[in-house]
Amino acid sequence: MNQKAIDILRRYAVATVGLIFVALGVALSIISNLGTAPLSCPAYVLNLRWPALSVGTFTLLVNTSLIIIQLALWRRKFQARFLMQIVASALFGYLIDASLWALSWLHPATFGARLGLTVLAGLVTAFGVSIEVAANAWMLSAEMTVAAFSQVFQKPFGPVKVVMDSLMVVIAAVLCLVFFGDLFGAGKFTGLADLLLARTPGIVIGLGTLLLAVLPGAMMRLTDPLVARLKGRSGKGD
Repeated sequence: MNQKAIDILRRYAVATVGLIFVALGVALSIISNLGTAPLSCPAYVLNLRWPALSVGTFTLLVNTSLIIIQLALWRRKFQARFLMQIVASALFGYLIDASLWALSWLHPATFGARLGLTVLAGLVTAFGVSIEVAANAWMLSAEMTVAAFSQVFQKPFGPVKVVMDSLMVVIAAVLCLVFFGDLFGAGKFTGLADLLLARTPGIVIGLGTLLLAVLPGAMMRLTDPLVARLKGRSGKGD
């Protein structure tokens, strides 16, 4: 095997480690019951409506639908290698399900514990995304769709991502309203305290959703230099 092939395999292996951390962050956000990470909201709503299919399965289906949007945007500019997103999305979905299974023993009982899990989810997600960026290999469909909109409409990536995250939350809220008669999830909310303090199971959109829209990006200021140092040490060992 030549050096180029080895380098490609190494990059994808490192990126897969990043996916593991991002999937773990999604699982922690679901378990916290304070609100799911924005991009995972629609998949979690669909799982609550049809629990026979896992969150990971719906994640794959949602991401596949995003690839169709990319095809419509890029048209002939859509490259065959972009179809690797399907593999990445399938792997990501499996890792989410595996993380939920591995953490099935975790049952936070207090608001403080739930909030702590949400903050941990933000940190773990930031670390995973930093690894993915450093590896420059896998790119999930959500980020690739943001890139497509950004390129086609000639808008900066950051603001387009904010719009994308917000749109996913709005779609999830509409699905919640249609399926459960409530904008925030499958629970029976009798007041704002039920939602903010996670007194009712089945919360999809809540305080945690707002925090996870902000925390990973902010925490990457810490995780990016850490990953860069780890990458530097790995390079010295070659």
